[in-house]
Amino acid sequence: MEEKKYTASSIQTLEGMEHVRLRPQMYFEDCFKENNLNSLVFESLCHAIDEYFDDNCTEIIINANGNLLNIEYNAGMSLDKSWDLTKAECIMTKIGACSNEKKHLEVGDEFCRVGMATINAVSEKCELKTIWNKRKAHFIFEKGKTIFREISEADISEDSTTISFEIDKEIFENSVFELNELQLKINSLKDRLPSLEIKFNK
Repeated sequence: MEEKKYTASSIQTLEGMEHVRLRPQMYFEDCFKENNLNSLVFESLCHAIDEYFDDNCTEIIINANGNLLNIEYNAGMSLDKSWDLTKAECIMTKIGACSNEKKHLEVGDEFCRVGMATINAVSEKCELKTIWNKRKAHFIFEKGKTIFREISEADISEDSTTISFEIDKEIFENSVFELNELQLKINSLKDRLPSLEIKFNK
């Protein structure tokens, strides 16, 4: 049997989050097993829950419909620099950064198994708006890559974050958010975190 020879041209180099988009089943096993997108909601709450344990986040609003997910909460995402990016952009675009920025590592066991950047990678479009420490930022991503970035001073004392995901239908095909089941899981989360107000808009 002739031994197969590998050359430089045989090696496929993947940029950014392309490996996530090529092998989504490796990262989103629950979505494919359950035939819905519900697990993405709780993964998207990882930063909010992390801030909850520091008493910074007391309210979360969840909107889910079809393949669209919008999360709002009253805590900001840090705009301090992490290498050449803000921590907020790192969380959204660098694999592993989500866990590395956690202040409460136990949050990662349940709410950050894949990370925000991985969800961003399988989104046709994602938008992040955050106000943190009297600075505001607006980021737009396409398939995990930053296409718009704007950061400025803001005379606003209250921190907040809004994240919108348009989950890629090409990757998850007909899977959508199953709202009745999602409501039950959100109710369970409310019971476990009674001082956190969670609103779910179907």
